[in-house]
Amino acid sequence: MLRNMIKYSRIIVIACASVILSSSIPAVVKAAEVAPAAATTESAKVPVVDGIVQPREPITDQLVRAMAFLKKADNGYVPGKLDGPLAGYYSSAHVLPDGSPSARKFCFPARQHAYFIFTFLLYNKYSGESEWLQRAKDLGDWNLTHSTPADGAWPNLPWGVWTDGKGGGSQDKDATEPDKAAWFGKAYLALYDTTKDERYFAGAKAIADTLVKHQAEDGSWPFRVVPQDGAVRQQFGGAPVFYVEFFQLMSQRDKNPAYKKAYEQSLKLMIDRNIEKNLWGTYHEDIKEKADDYLSAEPMSFTADYLFRNAKEHPEYVDMGRKVIERLEAKLVHTEGHPAAPAPAVSEQAGFQHMMPGHTARYCLALTDLYAATGDKEVKRKAMSGFNALTYMQSEPGLYRTMFQLVNEKKPNAKREDWYSQHLYTVCHVLEAMQTLPELKGK
Repeated sequence: MLRNMIKYSRIIVIACASVILSSSIPAVVKAAEVAPAAATTESAKVPVVDGIVQPREPITDQLVRAMAFLKKADNGYVPGKLDGPLAGYYSSAHVLPDGSPSARKFCFPARQHAYFIFTFLLYNKYSGESEWLQRAKDLGDWNLTHSTPADGAWPNLPWGVWTDGKGGGSQDKDATEPDKAAWFGKAYLALYDTTKDERYFAGAKAIADTLVKHQAEDGSWPFRVVPQDGAVRQQFGGAPVFYVEFFQLMSQRDKNPAYKKAYEQSLKLMIDRNIEKNLWGTYHEDIKEKADDYLSAEPMSFTADYLFRNAKEHPEYVDMGRKVIERLEAKLVHTEGHPAAPAPAVSEQAGFQHMMPGHTARYCLALTDLYAATGDKEVKRKAMSGFNALTYMQSEPGLYRTMFQLVNEKKPNAKREDWYSQHLYTVCHVLEAMQTLPELKGK
Protein backbone atom coordinates (compact mmCIF):
# COMPACT_ATOMS: atom_id res chain seq x y z
CA MET A 1 0.00 0.00 0.00
CA LEU A 2 1.27 3.52 -0.57
CA ARG A 3 2.59 4.96 2.66
CA ASN A 4 2.50 8.66 1.81
CA MET A 5 -0.99 9.17 3.18
CA ILE A 6 -2.13 12.53 4.39
CA LYS A 7 -4.56 12.86 7.25
CA TYR A 8 -7.97 11.48 6.45
CA SER A 9 -9.66 14.79 7.21
CA ARG A 10 -7.86 16.32 4.23
CA ILE A 11 -9.05 13.64 1.83
CA ILE A 12 -12.58 14.82 1.15
CA VAL A 13 -13.39 14.02 -2.40
CA ILE A 14 -16.46 13.41 -4.48
CA ALA A 15 -17.13 12.39 -8.04
CA CYS A 16 -19.53 13.72 -10.61
CA ALA A 17 -21.17 10.76 -12.29
CA SER A 18 -20.64 12.48 -15.63
CA VAL A 19 -16.86 12.65 -15.24
CA ILE A 20 -14.99 9.81 -16.97
CA LEU A 21 -11.25 10.25 -16.95
CA SER A 22 -8.97 9.02 -19.69
CA SER A 23 -7.36 5.62 -19.43
CA SER A 24 -4.00 7.29 -18.87
CA ILE A 25 -4.87 7.79 -15.20
CA PRO A 26 -2.98 5.27 -13.08
CA ALA A 27 -4.97 2.58 -11.30
CA VAL A 28 -3.70 3.82 -7.93
CA VAL A 29 -4.03 7.48 -7.02
CA LYS A 30 -1.65 8.87 -4.43
CA ALA A 31 -3.20 10.76 -1.56
CA ALA A 32 -1.38 13.91 -2.63
CA GLU A 33 -3.17 13.76 -5.95
CA VAL A 34 -6.60 13.76 -4.37
CA ALA A 35 -8.36 17.11 -4.18
CA PRO A 36 -7.76 18.93 -0.87
CA ALA A 37 -10.41 19.48 1.75
CA ALA A 38 -13.27 21.78 0.86
CA ALA A 39 -16.11 23.40 2.74
CA THR A 40 -18.52 20.75 1.52
CA THR A 41 -18.26 17.39 -0.22
CA GLU A 42 -19.63 18.76 -3.48
CA SER A 43 -16.54 20.42 -4.97
CA ALA A 44 -13.94 17.67 -5.40
CA LYS A 45 -13.68 14.64 -7.63
CA VAL A 46 -12.31 11.13 -7.52
CA PRO A 47 -10.86 9.54 -10.66
CA VAL A 48 -13.03 7.13 -12.62
CA VAL A 49 -11.63 4.80 -15.28
CA ASP A 50 -13.86 2.60 -17.41
CA GLY A 51 -16.74 3.26 -15.04
CA ILE A 52 -14.75 2.23 -11.95
CA VAL A 53 -13.83 4.65 -9.17
CA GLN A 54 -10.09 4.34 -8.60
CA PRO A 55 -8.58 3.61 -5.17
CA ARG A 56 -6.76 6.21 -3.13
CA GLU A 57 -3.99 3.66 -2.65
CA PRO A 58 -3.70 -0.14 -2.97
CA ILE A 59 -6.23 -1.77 -0.70
CA THR A 60 -3.73 -4.55 0.01
CA ASP A 61 -1.53 -2.03 1.80
CA GLN A 62 -4.54 -0.86 3.77
CA LEU A 63 -5.27 -4.40 4.91
CA VAL A 64 -1.79 -4.69 6.40
CA ARG A 65 -2.19 -1.37 8.17
CA ALA A 66 -5.68 -2.33 9.38
CA MET A 67 -4.47 -5.53 11.04
CA ALA A 68 -1.51 -3.73 12.61
CA PHE A 69 -3.98 -1.16 13.95
CA LEU A 70 -6.00 -3.92 15.64
CA LYS A 71 -2.99 -4.97 17.71
CA LYS A 72 -2.78 -1.54 19.32
CA ALA A 73 -5.56 -2.55 21.69
CA ASP A 74 -3.91 -5.82 22.75
CA ASN A 75 -3.22 -4.35 26.18
CA GLY A 76 -0.73 -7.09 27.11
CA TYR A 77 -2.67 -9.91 25.42
CA VAL A 78 -0.49 -12.76 24.18
CA PRO A 79 -2.23 -15.02 21.63
CA GLY A 80 -2.59 -18.48 23.11
CA LYS A 81 -2.82 -17.26 26.71
CA LEU A 82 -6.41 -16.67 27.79
CA ASP A 83 -5.48 -16.61 31.47
CA GLY A 84 -3.79 -13.22 31.13
CA PRO A 85 -4.79 -9.79 29.79
CA LEU A 86 -7.12 -9.93 26.78
CA ALA A 87 -7.30 -7.72 23.72
CA GLY A 88 -9.84 -4.92 23.73
CA TYR A 89 -12.20 -6.68 21.33
CA TYR A 90 -12.95 -9.40 23.91
CA SER A 91 -14.88 -7.09 26.19
CA SER A 92 -15.62 -3.90 24.24
CA ALA A 93 -17.30 -3.28 20.91
CA HIS A 94 -15.55 0.10 20.63
CA VAL A 95 -12.03 1.20 19.80
CA LEU A 96 -10.49 4.65 20.10
CA PRO A 97 -9.22 6.47 16.99
CA ASP A 98 -5.58 5.88 17.93
CA GLY A 99 -6.15 2.16 18.48
CA SER A 100 -6.31 2.29 22.27
CA PRO A 101 -8.94 0.07 23.94
CA SER A 102 -12.19 1.73 24.92
CA ALA A 103 -13.28 1.94 28.54
CA ARG A 104 -16.81 0.91 27.53
CA LYS A 105 -17.29 -2.70 28.60
CA PHE A 106 -19.90 -4.29 26.41
CA CYS A 107 -19.56 -6.28 23.20
CA PHE A 108 -21.59 -8.53 20.92
CA PRO A 109 -19.83 -11.93 20.99
CA ALA A 110 -22.25 -14.08 18.98
CA ARG A 111 -22.17 -11.85 15.94
CA GLN A 112 -18.94 -9.88 16.18
CA HIS A 113 -16.59 -12.47 17.68
CA ALA A 114 -17.74 -14.92 15.02
CA TYR A 115 -17.01 -12.31 12.37
CA PHE A 116 -13.55 -11.74 13.86
CA ILE A 117 -12.87 -15.48 13.72
CA PHE A 118 -13.69 -15.51 10.01
CA THR A 119 -11.46 -12.47 9.48
CA PHE A 120 -8.51 -13.92 11.41
CA LEU A 121 -8.74 -17.24 9.56
CA LEU A 122 -8.81 -15.46 6.21
CA TYR A 123 -5.94 -13.18 7.13
CA ASN A 124 -3.91 -16.11 8.42
CA LYS A 125 -4.23 -17.75 5.03
CA TYR A 126 -3.61 -14.50 3.16
CA SER A 127 -0.57 -13.34 5.16
CA GLY A 128 0.92 -16.65 6.25
CA GLU A 129 1.19 -15.24 9.79
CA SER A 130 0.22 -18.02 12.20
CA GLU A 131 -0.62 -15.53 14.95
CA TRP A 132 -4.00 -14.92 13.32
CA LEU A 133 -4.97 -18.57 13.50
CA GLN A 134 -4.16 -18.51 17.20
CA ARG A 135 -6.25 -15.39 17.68
CA ALA A 136 -9.17 -17.11 15.96
CA LYS A 137 -8.80 -20.17 18.18
CA ASP A 138 -8.62 -17.99 21.28
CA LEU A 139 -11.94 -16.33 20.44
CA GLY A 140 -13.50 -19.72 19.83
CA ASP A 141 -12.14 -21.04 23.12
CA TRP A 142 -13.33 -17.98 25.05
CA ASN A 143 -16.87 -18.35 23.75
CA LEU A 144 -16.95 -22.08 24.49
CA THR A 145 -16.57 -21.14 28.16
CA HIS A 146 -18.74 -18.02 28.11
CA SER A 147 -21.95 -19.34 26.58
CA THR A 148 -25.49 -19.49 27.99
CA PRO A 149 -25.94 -21.79 31.02
CA ALA A 150 -25.82 -25.49 30.20
CA ASP A 151 -28.81 -26.14 32.48
CA GLY A 152 -30.99 -23.41 30.98
CA ALA A 153 -33.86 -23.61 28.51
CA TRP A 154 -31.58 -22.40 25.69
CA PRO A 155 -28.17 -23.82 26.65
CA ASN A 156 -24.71 -23.53 25.07
CA LEU A 157 -25.35 -20.49 22.88
CA PRO A 158 -22.81 -17.67 22.59
CA TRP A 159 -24.32 -14.55 24.09
CA GLY A 160 -25.68 -11.85 21.82
CA VAL A 161 -24.36 -9.22 24.25
CA TRP A 162 -21.72 -9.41 26.98
CA THR A 163 -21.67 -6.55 29.52
CA ASP A 164 -19.30 -5.99 32.42
CA GLY A 165 -18.34 -9.64 32.61
CA LYS A 166 -21.74 -11.29 32.17
CA GLY A 167 -24.20 -12.21 29.46
CA GLY A 168 -26.93 -9.80 28.39
CA GLY A 169 -27.26 -6.05 28.03
CA SER A 170 -27.85 -3.32 25.47
CA GLN A 171 -31.33 -3.71 23.94
CA ASP A 172 -31.23 -7.48 24.45
CA LYS A 173 -31.25 -6.78 28.20
CA ASP A 174 -31.67 -10.20 29.87
CA ALA A 175 -32.13 -12.00 26.54
CA THR A 176 -29.95 -13.31 23.74
CA GLU A 177 -30.46 -13.67 19.97
CA PRO A 178 -30.63 -17.24 18.61
CA ASP A 179 -29.98 -16.23 14.99
CA LYS A 180 -26.58 -14.84 16.01
CA ALA A 181 -25.82 -18.14 17.73
CA ALA A 182 -26.40 -19.90 14.40
CA TRP A 183 -23.94 -17.46 12.82
CA PHE A 184 -21.38 -18.36 15.49
CA GLY A 185 -22.04 -22.01 14.84
CA LYS A 186 -20.70 -21.43 11.34
CA ALA A 187 -17.55 -19.91 12.90
CA TYR A 188 -17.06 -23.01 15.06
CA LEU A 189 -17.31 -25.12 11.92
CA ALA A 190 -14.71 -22.93 10.20
CA LEU A 191 -12.38 -23.45 13.15
CA TYR A 192 -13.02 -27.18 13.06
CA ASP A 193 -12.37 -27.38 9.33
CA THR A 194 -9.08 -25.51 9.82
CA THR A 195 -7.77 -27.20 12.98
CA LYS A 196 -9.66 -30.53 13.16
CA ASP A 197 -10.10 -29.79 16.87
CA GLU A 198 -13.22 -31.73 17.86
CA ARG A 199 -14.10 -29.18 20.54
CA TYR A 200 -15.21 -26.74 17.87
CA PHE A 201 -17.43 -29.27 16.13
CA ALA A 202 -18.90 -30.11 19.53
CA GLY A 203 -19.56 -26.41 20.07
CA ALA A 204 -21.38 -26.17 16.74
CA LYS A 205 -23.36 -29.33 17.47
CA ALA A 206 -24.38 -27.99 20.90
CA ILE A 207 -25.77 -24.86 19.25
CA ALA A 208 -27.59 -26.92 16.61
CA ASP A 209 -29.12 -29.24 19.20
CA THR A 210 -30.46 -26.30 21.17
CA LEU A 211 -31.90 -24.57 18.13
CA VAL A 212 -33.68 -27.59 16.63
CA LYS A 213 -35.64 -28.01 19.86
CA HIS A 214 -37.11 -24.54 19.55
CA GLN A 215 -37.90 -24.12 15.85
CA ALA A 216 -41.57 -23.27 15.30
CA GLU A 217 -43.78 -25.01 12.76
CA ASP A 218 -43.36 -22.10 10.33
CA GLY A 219 -39.59 -22.55 10.45
CA SER A 220 -38.91 -19.52 12.66
CA TRP A 221 -37.26 -18.87 15.99
CA PRO A 222 -37.91 -15.96 18.39
CA PHE A 223 -35.57 -13.02 17.94
CA ARG A 224 -34.87 -12.34 21.63
CA VAL A 225 -35.22 -15.03 24.28
CA VAL A 226 -34.13 -15.35 27.90
CA PRO A 227 -31.83 -18.40 27.84
CA GLN A 228 -32.34 -19.40 31.46
CA ASP A 229 -36.14 -19.87 31.42
CA GLY A 230 -37.04 -19.49 27.74
CA ALA A 231 -39.15 -16.37 28.09
CA VAL A 232 -39.57 -14.66 24.70
CA ARG A 233 -38.80 -10.95 24.81
CA GLN A 234 -39.29 -10.32 21.06
CA GLN A 235 -40.68 -12.68 18.47
CA PHE A 236 -39.93 -11.15 15.05
CA GLY A 237 -36.55 -10.16 13.66
CA GLY A 238 -33.06 -11.42 12.97
CA ALA A 239 -31.52 -13.04 9.92
CA PRO A 240 -33.11 -16.31 8.78
CA VAL A 241 -30.16 -16.79 6.42
CA PHE A 242 -27.95 -17.53 9.43
CA TYR A 243 -30.09 -20.56 10.26
CA VAL A 244 -30.27 -21.62 6.61
CA GLU A 245 -26.52 -21.69 6.10
CA PHE A 246 -25.65 -23.12 9.51
CA PHE A 247 -28.05 -26.04 9.22
CA GLN A 248 -27.09 -26.63 5.61
CA LEU A 249 -23.47 -26.99 6.75
CA MET A 250 -24.41 -29.12 9.76
CA SER A 251 -26.52 -31.49 7.66
CA GLN A 252 -23.54 -32.01 5.37
CA ARG A 253 -21.36 -33.03 8.31
CA ASP A 254 -23.85 -34.86 10.51
CA LYS A 255 -26.70 -36.98 9.13
CA ASN A 256 -29.02 -36.12 12.00
CA PRO A 257 -32.38 -35.73 10.18
CA ALA A 258 -33.32 -32.90 12.53
CA TYR A 259 -30.59 -30.74 10.99
CA LYS A 260 -31.80 -31.34 7.45
CA LYS A 261 -35.37 -30.55 8.51
CA ALA A 262 -34.25 -27.34 10.21
CA TYR A 263 -32.40 -26.31 7.05
CA GLU A 264 -35.39 -26.97 4.80
CA GLN A 265 -37.87 -25.19 7.08
CA SER A 266 -35.63 -22.16 7.63
CA LEU A 267 -35.04 -21.90 3.86
CA LYS A 268 -38.80 -21.79 3.24
CA LEU A 269 -39.11 -19.15 5.96
CA MET A 270 -36.35 -17.00 4.46
CA ILE A 271 -37.84 -17.10 0.98
CA ASP A 272 -41.33 -16.32 2.25
CA ARG A 273 -40.38 -13.62 4.73
CA ASN A 274 -37.41 -11.88 3.11
CA ILE A 275 -37.87 -12.49 -0.63
CA GLU A 276 -41.60 -12.66 -1.22
CA LYS A 277 -42.81 -10.32 1.53
CA ASN A 278 -39.72 -8.09 2.01
CA LEU A 279 -40.04 -8.31 5.79
CA TRP A 280 -36.90 -8.03 7.93
CA GLY A 281 -37.55 -6.28 11.26
CA THR A 282 -35.05 -5.68 14.05
CA TYR A 283 -31.56 -7.04 13.51
CA HIS A 284 -28.96 -5.30 15.70
CA GLU A 285 -28.40 -5.99 19.39
CA ASP A 286 -28.50 -2.31 20.32
CA ILE A 287 -31.75 -1.51 18.49
CA LYS A 288 -35.22 -1.55 20.03
CA GLU A 289 -38.02 -3.46 18.36
CA LYS A 290 -38.84 -2.12 14.90
CA ALA A 291 -41.66 -2.67 12.43
CA ASP A 292 -41.60 -5.90 10.45
CA ASP A 293 -40.77 -4.02 7.23
CA TYR A 294 -37.77 -2.21 8.75
CA LEU A 295 -34.66 -2.56 6.59
CA SER A 296 -31.06 -3.19 7.67
CA ALA A 297 -28.21 -3.57 5.20
CA GLU A 298 -26.41 -6.42 6.96
CA PRO A 299 -29.05 -9.19 6.80
CA MET A 300 -30.09 -8.07 3.32
CA SER A 301 -26.55 -8.33 1.95
CA PHE A 302 -25.96 -11.66 3.69
CA THR A 303 -29.18 -13.04 2.23
CA ALA A 304 -28.42 -11.90 -1.31
CA ASP A 305 -24.88 -13.22 -1.05
CA TYR A 306 -26.06 -16.65 0.10
CA LEU A 307 -28.46 -16.84 -2.83
CA PHE A 308 -25.79 -15.88 -5.36
CA ARG A 309 -23.26 -18.34 -3.94
CA ASN A 310 -25.78 -21.16 -4.28
CA ALA A 311 -27.12 -20.15 -7.68
CA LYS A 312 -25.26 -22.87 -9.56
CA GLU A 313 -27.39 -25.53 -7.90
CA HIS A 314 -30.47 -23.27 -7.79
CA PRO A 315 -30.55 -20.89 -10.81
CA GLU A 316 -33.77 -19.35 -9.53
CA TYR A 317 -31.78 -17.85 -6.66
CA VAL A 318 -30.23 -15.26 -8.99
CA ASP A 319 -33.51 -13.41 -9.48
CA MET A 320 -34.30 -13.72 -5.77
CA GLY A 321 -30.96 -12.22 -4.83
CA ARG A 322 -31.31 -9.44 -7.39
CA LYS A 323 -34.64 -8.54 -5.85
CA VAL A 324 -33.01 -8.14 -2.43
CA ILE A 325 -30.19 -6.05 -3.90
CA GLU A 326 -32.66 -3.78 -5.71
CA ARG A 327 -34.54 -3.12 -2.47
CA LEU A 328 -31.28 -2.48 -0.64
CA GLU A 329 -30.06 -0.08 -3.32
CA ALA A 330 -33.34 1.82 -3.30
CA LYS A 331 -33.07 2.71 0.39
CA LEU A 332 -29.57 2.23 1.76
CA VAL A 333 -26.99 2.47 -1.05
CA HIS A 334 -25.69 5.94 -1.96
CA THR A 335 -23.76 6.93 -5.06
CA GLU A 336 -23.66 10.65 -4.32
CA GLY A 337 -23.28 12.87 -1.29
CA HIS A 338 -20.04 11.30 -0.03
CA PRO A 339 -16.29 11.58 -0.75
CA ALA A 340 -15.95 8.44 -2.87
CA ALA A 341 -18.98 9.01 -5.10
CA PRO A 342 -20.02 7.82 -7.64
CA ALA A 343 -18.89 4.60 -5.98
CA PRO A 344 -21.56 3.02 -3.79
CA ALA A 345 -21.46 3.49 -0.02
CA VAL A 346 -23.93 1.72 2.23
CA SER A 347 -25.85 2.95 5.27
CA GLU A 348 -26.45 0.62 8.18
CA GLN A 349 -30.22 0.74 8.47
CA ALA A 350 -33.30 2.75 7.57
CA GLY A 351 -33.21 4.82 10.75
CA PHE A 352 -29.46 5.38 10.86
CA GLN A 353 -28.14 6.78 7.58
CA HIS A 354 -24.45 6.68 8.39
CA MET A 355 -22.46 5.16 5.54
CA MET A 356 -20.07 2.54 6.89
CA PRO A 357 -17.13 0.62 5.38
CA GLY A 358 -18.15 -2.81 6.64
CA HIS A 359 -21.66 -2.58 5.23
CA THR A 360 -20.23 -1.26 1.97
CA ALA A 361 -17.78 -4.18 1.75
CA ARG A 362 -20.49 -6.76 2.46
CA TYR A 363 -22.77 -5.32 -0.24
CA CYS A 364 -19.85 -5.39 -2.67
CA LEU A 365 -19.15 -9.01 -1.77
CA ALA A 366 -22.75 -9.84 -2.69
CA LEU A 367 -22.21 -8.05 -6.01
CA THR A 368 -19.00 -10.01 -6.49
CA ASP A 369 -20.83 -13.30 -6.07
CA LEU A 370 -23.58 -12.08 -8.40
CA TYR A 371 -20.87 -11.40 -10.98
CA ALA A 372 -19.44 -14.88 -10.38
CA ALA A 373 -22.88 -16.39 -10.96
CA THR A 374 -23.81 -14.37 -14.05
CA GLY A 375 -20.71 -12.80 -15.60
CA ASP A 376 -22.45 -9.41 -15.51
CA LYS A 377 -19.61 -6.94 -16.11
CA GLU A 378 -21.61 -3.92 -14.98
CA VAL A 379 -22.11 -5.61 -11.62
CA LYS A 380 -18.36 -6.24 -11.47
CA ARG A 381 -17.63 -2.55 -12.13
CA LYS A 382 -20.00 -1.54 -9.36
CA ALA A 383 -18.37 -3.99 -6.96
CA MET A 384 -14.87 -2.79 -7.83
CA SER A 385 -15.92 0.84 -7.35
CA GLY A 386 -17.35 0.01 -3.95
CA PHE A 387 -14.26 -1.86 -2.82
CA ASN A 388 -12.07 1.01 -4.05
CA ALA A 389 -14.30 3.42 -2.12
CA LEU A 390 -13.14 1.71 1.07
CA THR A 391 -9.68 3.18 0.55
CA TYR A 392 -11.18 6.62 1.19
CA MET A 393 -12.64 5.45 4.51
CA GLN A 394 -9.43 4.50 6.35
CA SER A 395 -7.79 6.90 8.78
CA GLU A 396 -4.06 7.58 8.88
CA PRO A 397 -3.46 5.20 11.82
CA GLY A 398 -5.17 2.43 9.84
CA LEU A 399 -8.71 2.42 11.23
CA TYR A 400 -11.65 1.88 8.89
CA ARG A 401 -13.83 4.59 10.38
CA THR A 402 -17.18 3.21 11.48
CA MET A 403 -19.47 6.16 10.85
CA PHE A 404 -17.63 7.30 7.76
CA GLN A 405 -20.16 9.99 6.93
CA LEU A 406 -23.83 10.88 6.85
CA VAL A 407 -25.42 11.23 3.44
CA ASN A 408 -24.88 14.77 2.08
CA GLU A 409 -23.29 15.85 5.34
CA LYS A 410 -22.60 19.59 5.46
CA LYS A 411 -19.63 19.30 7.82
CA PRO A 412 -18.02 15.89 7.39
CA ASN A 413 -15.31 14.42 9.63
CA ALA A 414 -17.29 14.81 12.82
CA LYS A 415 -15.89 12.89 15.78
CA ARG A 416 -17.97 9.76 16.18
CA GLU A 417 -17.48 6.44 17.95
CA ASP A 418 -15.66 3.65 16.18
CA TRP A 419 -16.29 -0.08 16.43
CA TYR A 420 -13.99 -3.05 15.93
CA SER A 421 -16.79 -4.64 13.93
CA GLN A 422 -16.88 -2.27 10.96
CA HIS A 423 -13.09 -2.28 10.88
CA LEU A 424 -12.76 -6.06 10.65
CA TYR A 425 -15.89 -6.62 8.54
CA THR A 426 -14.14 -4.56 5.88
CA VAL A 427 -11.00 -6.69 5.96
CA CYS A 428 -13.03 -9.90 5.97
CA HIS A 429 -15.07 -9.15 2.86
CA VAL A 430 -12.18 -7.74 0.85
CA LEU A 431 -10.27 -10.96 1.47
CA GLU A 432 -13.29 -13.04 0.49
CA ALA A 433 -13.81 -11.08 -2.72
CA MET A 434 -10.17 -11.42 -3.79
CA GLN A 435 -10.86 -15.01 -4.78
CA THR A 436 -13.16 -13.77 -7.53
CA LEU A 437 -11.68 -10.31 -8.13
CA PRO A 438 -7.90 -10.78 -8.28
CA GLU A 439 -7.68 -7.13 -9.38
CA LEU A 440 -8.01 -6.26 -5.69
CA LYS A 441 -4.60 -7.82 -5.08
CA GLY A 442 -2.98 -5.24 -7.34
CA LYS A 443 -0.11 -5.88 -9.70
